[in-house]
Amino acid sequence: MSGTPAAGASSYETAPKTQVQQVRSALLREFDGLIDVEDLANKSAVDREQAFLSRALAALTVRDLTGCDSAAAADAVIDGRDDIGIDAVAIDKNASHLWLVQSKWSDSGRGKFVVGDALKFVEGLRHIDGRQFDRFNARFQSIADQVVAVLSNRGSKITLVPTVMRTEPLAADVLQRLSDAQEEFNQFGNMLSRRVYLARDIWEVVRNDFAEPPIPLTARMHDWIRVVEPYEAFQGIVSVADIAEWYEAHEDRLFARNIRKPLGITQVNQGLIDTLTADPHNFWFFNNGITVLCDTVNPEYFQRAAKRSPVTLQLDGASVVNGAQTVHAIHRAFRKAPEAVADGHVTVRVISLKNCPPDFADAVTTATNTQNRVERRDFVALDPVQRRIKQDFLLSLQKAYTLKRGEPEPTPESSGCSVEVAATALACAHRNSDLAVRAKLGAELLWEEGTQGAYHLLFNAQDQPSAYQIWRSVLILREVDATLQRTAKNRQARAEAIVERGNRLIAHIVFQYLDLDGIDEPDTDWDAVLGQVPQAVERAVDWLVHHVDAEFKKQLVSTTLTEPEPCRTLVGLVLRDLRSGAPVPELPAEYRPVRNVPRQRRRNTVPTLVDANRLAEGTPLTFRAISQAERDAMADWLAADPSRGAATWVNQRVRPILWAADGKRYSPSGLVQKMWQLAEWGKAPVAAQGPLRWFVAEGQSLWRLALDTRNDGDLGEGDEEG
Repeated sequence: MSGTPAAGASSYETAPKTQVQQVRSALLREFDGLIDVEDLANKSAVDREQAFLSRALAALTVRDLTGCDSAAAADAVIDGRDDIGIDAVAIDKNASHLWLVQSKWSDSGRGKFVVGDALKFVEGLRHIDGRQFDRFNARFQSIADQVVAVLSNRGSKITLVPTVMRTEPLAADVLQRLSDAQEEFNQFGNMLSRRVYLARDIWEVVRNDFAEPPIPLTARMHDWIRVVEPYEAFQGIVSVADIAEWYEAHEDRLFARNIRKPLGITQVNQGLIDTLTADPHNFWFFNNGITVLCDTVNPEYFQRAAKRSPVTLQLDGASVVNGAQTVHAIHRAFRKAPEAVADGHVTVRVISLKNCPPDFADAVTTATNTQNRVERRDFVALDPVQRRIKQDFLLSLQKAYTLKRGEPEPTPESSGCSVEVAATALACAHRNSDLAVRAKLGAELLWEEGTQGAYHLLFNAQDQPSAYQIWRSVLILREVDATLQRTAKNRQARAEAIVERGNRLIAHIVFQYLDLDGIDEPDTDWDAVLGQVPQAVERAVDWLVHHVDAEFKKQLVSTTLTEPEPCRTLVGLVLRDLRSGAPVPELPAEYRPVRNVPRQRRRNTVPTLVDANRLAEGTPLTFRAISQAERDAMADWLAADPSRGAATWVNQRVRPILWAADGKRYSPSGLVQKMWQLAEWGKAPVAAQGPLRWFVAEGQSLWRLALDTRNDGDLGEGDEEG
């Protein structure tokens, strides 16, 4: 491998601060406790760490070259006194290939490998070739017999492997020294070669550790046609039984290139299932079909490519880019009634990406999905910026960053977040308060393109937010929301309405008030920052209520807090007073609730949401227990089948929740009670308060959404039917 970027490595940046940090994290994670560092005891902590990282880099290279595990790779490291320029020695399992590795780590991505390093490297090679093993240290001595076995093997190969954490290619005079050695050793055959790992190559090794293997699929097709130019493609009819096998084997990995994952059981998808189980012969007529992209396609003909005879297509690196809902529905129907569904067929189009331009796959995905109802947010999954952020989350934080509608939402506690949650947090954190206003008005406003569009401002390719920045912003936003919810009982009347309408503006104020200079630095103590949030929120709330009354007393709260200009004024005033340390003003008595006074019962949750068209048809919902006892009682039952905790919204007053587990509709509380019964929770409450337990992807419950929808912000406790 040379220092030239490999194809498909476009996500590596030439100023690789983030990527260097990702590699550093991987080296510490994979080789801590495996690399021998006893000889470094007398060095400073900084020098010990740098030496460890250099040795771990050599071990990572060995692992990539040989395919061995991390422990074996660590054992191959001989770096230390009397290593004669060789930091690791790798041997293949057939004792026919010897790799000699010299590694250079750099925290800045500017590692040095100079002429002296190359000459020392070649000197070590000459000692090995001359069997002068006594010149080497004890670590080399322990593998000397294995080295002899390779050298004694007729036709054996030796490769010099400089591994340098730097973006620039090695200097010409350095490469010349290595070339001179190759010429010297290759007079009677090609025994010696070289392979250079630079920063991009090293990062690719780390990234590939997390990459999913390519998916192979078999498609048995009849009544097919083949297109050869300009790109190879097939289209024909495939049994739904084959499609069900695809999903059974690979599940949601089938949709890696798609802009969204299956959306669960919506009314449309339930209709597909019903057609397949009741009338499978007509399914082909009613369905638009499936589009599959693959790296390569190999046809196996039965009768010399006769079009009327079947063809079996062997696909490598396959992904369904259009028809994810169809595939998912076929699988569910097949599990429900395999004998009946086996009579169904569907049109499948297969396009090979071999010899296609680099952006062709994205172009096909975009074109095929704009023919049906797709939201602007879905196309975010095709943005290279989002793909880099997803990799950054995985490599830097080992957390999930979901891009596609239909993907399971990461649990709030620790496993990651969705792009929607990330966009909302970044909007609140942005110095422009207009973005926090847009976030409050609706998540769809965050996907607007153009130079002044929210998406461009939040995810600009020239100033891409890091995984640390996004994740830590999400943590702050969650702490703000938790504080507002925890202190809600202390507010009523206009103060309650101001907080409900202004929760994203409050988050924006808190972001601007806190010292977030270290948000991108891995070593920053973020728990200490989060500890400042509750007090900042409570002070910001009181100041915001005060200034809304002082400046906009005669205006509706809903108008004041949805207009950019008043919000900019309020942000400036609140931040001024927060930073001055002035005493928080006492709020009017009518803004503090009077205890033990029953509140008038207001309109219920479901009618409020339906009448306001607050949720789109098919919006995914997730069940969350609201007490520790309930979590303990439900955890195992929910974990046994993820569909039990998933549902979708049906925009109707009666039974508006379509449960993924059985495809039937329920009221929010009726479904919760059924789930408690199936989970055999003997101590379940009498009243379910279902709207408090069903949440949308943005983290709000149905009850909270309804509360936010009403101008006066007044709903009963967890009510629903109307």
